Amino acid sequence: MTVRGNVARWAAGLLGAVLFTVLGVGTAFAAIPIGQSRTGKMTWYNDAGFGACGTPIDASTQDLVAVSHQWWTAANPNNDELCGGISVEVTYNGRTITVPVKDKCPSCSAEHIDLSRTAFQKLAATDLGVVNGITWKFVRAGGGGACATAPNWAPGTNYQAGTVVKYVNGRHYIAKHDNPGYDPVISTWYWEPYTC
Repeated sequence: MTVRGNVARWAAGLLGAVLFTVLGVGTAFAAIPIGQSRTGKMTWYNDAGFGACGTPIDASTQDLVAVSHQWWTAANPNNDELCGGISVEVTYNGRTITVPVKDKCPSCSAEHIDLSRTAFQKLAATDLGVVNGITWKFVRAGGGGACATAPNWAPGTNYQAGTVVKYVNGRHYIAKHDNPGYDPVISTWYWEPYTC
């Protein structure tokens, strides 16, 4: 092996290590495993303010979930795929609920979800604090029939994040963020194309 080859390999390895460290490559998962059942634990919280998706939340009165920081991949969490109509279906003790992802849990492991107080109460008593042995999975809001029941988009109509609409061009769009009826083709921060 030549000296030039050794230097090139050393430089490439160093660059990879720097990028790994600076960009945090490997700390987040590449894709959301929609529909894959997981086993883990749940806790609850009751914070109010703005969630990681950039929308107002009140975890003491709204059903929602904060998922582990390990699932978030966008530099700006407001633009993360998790904020584009992804929910979590949670099952415990014979009960199942589905709640939208609205926040990030910085201290949670990948299998740990942090439910809002109201969502947690639908599955267990809050005095338990931590419940192990739950099953949960990521699901798309609206499920498989979202396009069949999607209303026609109408300007000036309030749409919540996760709502699927049929636009005038015949295509479907999903609200990434709550909005007062912004045009899906123009307001791409609020909407993204949705595949049925």
